[in-house]
Amino acid sequence: MPELNVIRTASRAPFVCVSLTVVAVLFGDGATLNAQAWVPAKGEGTVTVTYQNVYNKGHFDRQGRETPNGATHSKSVLTDLTYGVTDTTALTVSLPFVAAKYTGPRPSYFVGGIETFPGPLDDGVYHGAFQDLRLEVRHAFVAGPLTVTPLVAVALPTHAYETVGEAVPGRHRRELQLGANAGVLLDRIARGAYVHARYTYTTARRLQDLPYRLSNIDLEGGHALTSRVALRGLASWQMAHEAPTIAQLAPSWRVHDRFVVPNYLHLGAGASVALTHSTEIHALWVSAVSGRGGAHIARTFAVGTSWSFGGGLSGLTASAPSAERTGGTMGVRSASFPSNGPVVEYGR
Repeated sequence: MPELNVIRTASRAPFVCVSLTVVAVLFGDGATLNAQAWVPAKGEGTVTVTYQNVYNKGHFDRQGRETPNGATHSKSVLTDLTYGVTDTTALTVSLPFVAAKYTGPRPSYFVGGIETFPGPLDDGVYHGAFQDLRLEVRHAFVAGPLTVTPLVAVALPTHAYETVGEAVPGRHRRELQLGANAGVLLDRIARGAYVHARYTYTTARRLQDLPYRLSNIDLEGGHALTSRVALRGLASWQMAHEAPTIAQLAPSWRVHDRFVVPNYLHLGAGASVALTHSTEIHALWVSAVSGRGGAHIARTFAVGTSWSFGGGLSGLTASAPSAERTGGTMGVRSASFPSNGPVVEYGR
């Protein structure tokens, strides 16, 4: 689900766009940290590889209380490619590999009064698989200091992976996402500062006639401390619009995890360091603050690197100001939240 778009140095190097789609592979709670109001120039792009370590100590129940049910420990590697199709249109392709281990109660536990048994992969051993391929197209519109970028995205399962239990790669559901990003560079207030917001509406292919509709709102603010170092803070909300009740799930309870639509609030902070004009490293910490309806009680640490390719700054009319206009520190372009997303959620 986050893209952390960082700093460019004072020279005219390609924009280093770090896609840290980090908070939604926590399967089930996740939006992907993918807030991207700015796009790379035509022919330019970024390849990002991010490692995520997710400690999920249980779930929030329907009243928002913490329970140890279904705890997992997940490790994943997310590979992300963002490419400028035109100076105002970008394509992002991402694919996570998830390895999850069940650490919860045995031999069973109760959810909403229903006895629940661990799944076939919940044996205390790590199980790894590729999750869902995500494709996103966004187009930038500029109005003064404000950039607005509508988006459309789809998530497609890569193969028939296991979905029963907690230590599974994902939900194995086709999803459609519609939304928009908006970003403002705040150089007049503080050089290299920005604010970014993202809204997405997600629906999934209907299975067993059970509803699945939700919204995600992601906010981010950041500041370039130097021409190479940037800090940012993150907040991510998920709100279920239509979700099945426990009574609706009871007849097929063994596979109920595929249909859970939780509510949650995540907060996080991160930093990025530009090593060269085209390479940077980044780190992010995200924690679940509250939740309901099966949201994960998760703590996520992510670290990664990104490499930009292509040349020239012809597309920056829809992205960031030049170094000459920011006193030698490139305006930090926004980070992103897990699309459904802010992290990849693994292991129900």
